[in-house]
Amino acid sequence: MLGSAGAMATIGMTGCARETIPDSEKPLKSKQPKTALILWYSQAGHTERNGRLIGKVLEQAGLTVTALDFRQCNPSTMKDHDLIIMGTPVYYLDTPGNVRSWLASIPSIDGIPAAAFATFGGPGDNQYNTAFSMLQLLSHKGGVPVGIATFGNMSTFAPTWSCGNEARILRYKDRPNEEIYTEVREFAKQVLRTVRGGGAISPISKEFHYGDVFKGSIMMKVTKLLISSHTIDADKCIGCGACVRKCPVGATHPDRHKVDQGRCIACMGCVNNCPVQAIDMVFLGKKVYGFTEFLRKNDIKIQEPKELQG
Repeated sequence: MLGSAGAMATIGMTGCARETIPDSEKPLKSKQPKTALILWYSQAGHTERNGRLIGKVLEQAGLTVTALDFRQCNPSTMKDHDLIIMGTPVYYLDTPGNVRSWLASIPSIDGIPAAAFATFGGPGDNQYNTAFSMLQLLSHKGGVPVGIATFGNMSTFAPTWSCGNEARILRYKDRPNEEIYTEVREFAKQVLRTVRGGGAISPISKEFHYGDVFKGSIMMKVTKLLISSHTIDADKCIGCGACVRKCPVGATHPDRHKVDQGRCIACMGCVNNCPVQAIDMVFLGKKVYGFTEFLRKNDIKIQEPKELQG
């Protein structure tokens, strides 16, 4: 769905004023952007795919685009761009902690138009507030809010199918599809129209959501309590380093065939991306297998947007 301008801080169901990104009085760096920076945090590929598609749409509109994982971005270069768009998956009903920490540490992007999008699995849960939180952090650094959106896909939470709930995931096996990609394209175009029109979409209010009580670290810690084993199988490991590249907290050590349980944030990045299923994780007594294996077992091929084919 595409986000729209919200009202000023309003009273939610809790009786408290909701968080709001207020009207921005900052002049835009440029109403005719020439360069765009597209950033994403992506563990199974959905958010990256949408980010790349956004980049292609902006390239077609004449912009020079830099599109990459935020972990590969030098924060000092962000100020050199005329537009910044960033995406993340929903992580335990929230913006991932590593994304929050990174955004809190970046230098000022004063006056640069900024937009945010979140990807969510299945029917979704708190995806709008996930995108809102990221846009709010960009705004705190001086970015001018010009877009917010959420896009659905098939869930990649490995314990769900590993514990026998494949049907819950397979209900959305066609996502992302052309309908989703059309939404992604329109989001990119709308962001550009907003910038060229010299406007901003603030004020934007956070939605009331029950999950805000349990989101983030609380849910993650509960998940970790249900994991009875999380190691690397020395006989299967091929030393490719995929688990190291995907782990956001440096918890995987294939050289020692261990996972640092204290650092692990149960993101499932190592399980989902190991090409040989060498991550030995047990959740609620069930051996967990990754997203690539789930796709193979169910003969599912993720549909790619035409702009990224070939």
